[in-house]
Amino acid sequence: MNACEEQHLLRPCETESDDRVEDDEKRRSARASRAACSCGAPKSMRYADQMTLRGDFWKLDHLSDRELIESLGGVLQTQHQTLGELVAHLGEVEERRLHLEAAHPSLFDYCISRLHMSEDEACRRIELARLARRFPALFPLIAAGELTLSVALLLKPVITPENNFELIAAVRGKTIRQARETLAALFPSPDVPPRIRKLPEPLPRAPAPTIETALPVAPSSQTESTRKALPPAAPARPLATGEATTQHQTPELLLTPPSPRSRIEPIAAQRYKVQFTADASLKEKLEIARDLLRHSYPDGDLAPIVSRALDLLITDLKRARFGVGARPKAAHRRPARANPAPATAAATEPAGSNDSHVSRATRRAVVDRDGLACTWIGDNGKRCGARAWLELDHQHPRGKGGDSEPANIRILCHAHNQLAAERAYGREHMARARAARRKKGGRSRSSSIHANSPDG
Repeated sequence: MNACEEQHLLRPCETESDDRVEDDEKRRSARASRAACSCGAPKSMRYADQMTLRGDFWKLDHLSDRELIESLGGVLQTQHQTLGELVAHLGEVEERRLHLEAAHPSLFDYCISRLHMSEDEACRRIELARLARRFPALFPLIAAGELTLSVALLLKPVITPENNFELIAAVRGKTIRQARETLAALFPSPDVPPRIRKLPEPLPRAPAPTIETALPVAPSSQTESTRKALPPAAPARPLATGEATTQHQTPELLLTPPSPRSRIEPIAAQRYKVQFTADASLKEKLEIARDLLRHSYPDGDLAPIVSRALDLLITDLKRARFGVGARPKAAHRRPARANPAPATAAATEPAGSNDSHVSRATRRAVVDRDGLACTWIGDNGKRCGARAWLELDHQHPRGKGGDSEPANIRILCHAHNQLAAERAYGREHMARARAARRKKGGRSRSSSIHANSPDG
């Protein structure tokens, strides 16, 4: 049956009302639209649509690994498109003054009260909407996910009608850290002067709340007879760590000021501002080192002092952890005993069974081969390359007879070392082993539980 015949059969008789005709046409149009979408859309979009229509969209155990990754890509693509459309709508609402017509004094208040956005969410999206209205080239890149909200807002202080296309192209597809470095190279700032400044005293921490203060206060209208009928109140006790009321966070979490954080910000090409908080002991060390190096750095600049100190520290850490730079020890042969002692359990263990027995020579060979970065290769061929939390891993685990020769040792970050252990021994087994280790008060790191350890 062709489309014309189907239309003829579905055509209502002349006695039917116009409303029914219109409803039938809408239903046919909706079915055709859904069929076209499901046939032409990529799999990731179809998975995303299915989960959107389902009420239990968070239940994903029915998806295979491949379907889950494809679905995630579809959801992310939808999020990018939604953000682009959202800021476009906000800009148009402000242009038409619809928030004023709805009795809101500002677009910010409209977003908070009417659209139920958080303050930060509303502020950043309004800023982006106004910026994109001035420079419409931002809209398609935001909708395509090639320009994130945070990176786009970095352009606000420096973008102009003359340079907007150049700047947008310069930060397109970059992370916020990369975008900051790019903009710092294009708009350099002068070097910041070295200084040591005393910070103000931190605010006193609020006392831990008690059950008595955390629970709602009983109404004052309560009668004396009612109060007598209630059981006696338990003595007030401090809330345990991590315990919270059902309605609000504990006052301690809300009132405690955030601790100062270290910051590294680009200010020009290959130039950075480094800021951190130090205690009195570190301050004294910096001042002593600065005074001892006055003959080399008369201006007292702290940067070369810190650089030289870090050179020594990095060299020491490489030698201690990976044997880099350490002189190989000459092998000394012990004279054979006339009556050798019977072999002990330790003597009969396979070579490298103790994670601390990976030789310095092996460590040096592995670092020379792999470099100081994680060597895990993903299914897409990408190397992890992380430089933090590096550990030595036995590709064939020691617990299964693997040796500690360079060919069997590789450098992994802690996360991939855990993944390797779970693949070798099973996820549940490793979870039980870590829990047992924590219960005994030892380190919770999986590397100290199984054969694939930071030292072996």
